Amino acid sequence: MASNPQTLKLLHSWKQSTSFSGDTLECVLVDQTGAKIQASCKRSQMNRVQRYLPVGEWKVVDTVKITGAGGQYRPTKQQYKMTILGDTSITPSDYRNDNQFLDLANYQEIVNGKLKPNFLIDIMGQVTDLGAVATVQAKGNDTKRVHFRLRDLSGQEVACCLWGKYAEQIETHMEETNDETLICLIRFAKISEFRGEVQITNAFDASLVCLNPTMEEAIDFRQKFKLHLIVKDDTETCRLLLLDTVGRTIIGSKAVELWDD
Repeated sequence: MASNPQTLKLLHSWKQSTSFSGDTLECVLVDQTGAKIQASCKRSQMNRVQRYLPVGEWKVVDTVKITGAGGQYRPTKQQYKMTILGDTSITPSDYRNDNQFLDLANYQEIVNGKLKPNFLIDIMGQVTDLGAVATVQAKGNDTKRVHFRLRDLSGQEVACCLWGKYAEQIETHMEETNDETLICLIRFAKISEFRGEVQITNAFDASLVCLNPTMEEAIDFRQKFKLHLIVKDDTETCRLLLLDTVGRTIIGSKAVELWDD
């Protein structure tokens, strides 16, 4: 066990069950420098960890077990993993920082295979070619599935497929809204391959899907997909807001090409 108090924030947690480890609560923690580390606890500690280590709050964590990180899909690049024990103390911290610590992957590096598929990634983009949510058989059970593509500011696209509750999240959002520009952020997403094409998908329950997220990076991204125009004739002046796809046919340029950084 290591006794070294650290100020950490929980970014995400999910329950996992394997034949080797049994039922565990898996977590992604971040420190004040932005360094992330995976942590886990056994079923006996789940309620305590969920109570005293809620998402988004900074806590001082002391006395943990440190081991080498492993597994087929890893949510951080840290070579070590933390285990929260019965002796681990979790106490309040005065530190405040609302940063979500996104680490957005580069589309080109996803497509050309530079990024290792065993590390989960953050990816954000404009949803295009959104297909219908379908109910399909997976491992003998009915589950929802949806295919679409994500587009970055340069116009590069990558194929995506979400399963289960994540597909249902897309379905519910589209039923309740009429977004012409839907921005999707997938945290801790898996890089896979489908029919010879690189594809982004959820890593079981380890992923997070945010539709039209409101953090600064997402708002800036969304604005760069829109054109603000002032149109004037002999009688009147009006202001227009055009989606990038519409404005491009009129002006001949992408919104991002006209953006003043």
